[in-house]
Amino acid sequence: MGASKNHGSSSGTTPVAAPGDTHERILRVLGITQRPLKSGELQNALGLYEDEAGSAFEWLTDNGYITSTVRIGKAAAQRARTFWSLADKGRMWAKDKGALLAAEGH
Repeated sequence: MGASKNHGSSSGTTPVAAPGDTHERILRVLGITQRPLKSGELQNALGLYEDEAGSAFEWLTDNGYITSTVRIGKAAAQRARTFWSLADKGRMWAKDKGALLAAEGH
């Protein structure tokens, strides 16, 4: 059964499903760490398989909870690394759940 997106409703708003358990775990870790994390760091911290993490990252990005930044190492042998961080919607979710640590000096 594939995931489908609801592209509209009679009220003009687009309902979005709430984050599932894996999504919530990712949001909590990003809220607590207060820094962008590499895909591998999140996978290891949460005990996720690569495909499981990838689909969760995709859902969270598509629904506006997280953003990604790709950084490429200077050496030719280094590969691109994706860093994940909370988007505004993800920060609001984490704050509401008590999973957002206040950054010092803010």
